[in-house]
Order: sequence, then C-alpha cells, then structure tokens
Amino acid sequence: MKVTKIIKAERSKVFNTITDFENLPNSLPEFFNSIKIVSKEGNVTIIEESIKMAGRDITQTTKHILTPPEKHEVLVMTGDAKGSHIVETYENVSEGTKVTVDGDFKLSGKLKLVGFIAKRKIEKNINEVMDAIAKIVEHE
Repeated sequence: MKVTKIIKAERSKVFNTITDFENLPNSLPEFFNSIKIVSKEGNVTIIEESIKMAGRDITQTTKHILTPPEKHEVLVMTGDAKGSHIVETYENVSEGTKVTVDGDFKLSGKLKLVGFIAKRKIEKNINEVMDAIAKIVEHE
C-alpha cells in the first residue's frame, strides 16, 4: 500500500514533526493514545505505543530508523501488526514536501478480524494523519 501527500512546508519541519514521537499524543491525540520511548541509540528508537488504527486501539512495540530529513523506517515488532514494515520518504518539491508512505502490513488479532477492510481503513488513517500533520506544519 502506498500513500502520497504534498505538504506545503519545508522538508525538515515535516520530518521533525512526524518523528517527534514524545509529542505525538499531544499534537495528534485522535491517532496516538500514548507513546513511551523504550530506548534510543544513534538513529534507532524503540517505542511502546498505543495507537488508533482501523477503528481499533492497538498496543505495539515499534523500531524507528531515522535518516533525517529524507527517510523514516518503521518495523512493527509486537502487536496485531507485527511484521509490518513502513517506509516514509520526504522529497523536496516546488510546493513543499512530498511525503510517501509505503507500507507492507501484516495483520493479526483485532486487525485481522476486520479482514480486507482493515487495509483500506489503515490507508484512510494514514491519509488522515498526513492531513493533520499538514495542518500543524502549514499553519505554524
């Protein structure tokens, strides 16, 4: 699944907002219930998070690999999306920043219960998160 959005803001600002993990529950409470940094070493951060995905509350552990400001890679280590791999890329374009989210989602548990609809809901969630990020960075 691939989602692309143009955000009318500087690339580093978009990247820094999306990867400011500790503040996501404050800035995007409709998507993030809680985030706890488990470890941070170099460009790798391990996070325990409670998020809202596909209409469900999901608790999972994720590994984030940052290559600022052009790439953010997420590996889901535990939870109903364990084994999922998401790559976000940030590209300078004349209008601002082109954000591409390319996700290979593996679903089980609560997410598998909603079947094929879950991936559509996840895609919708990603679009909604990007719209919310755009509102934050475009209006600062």
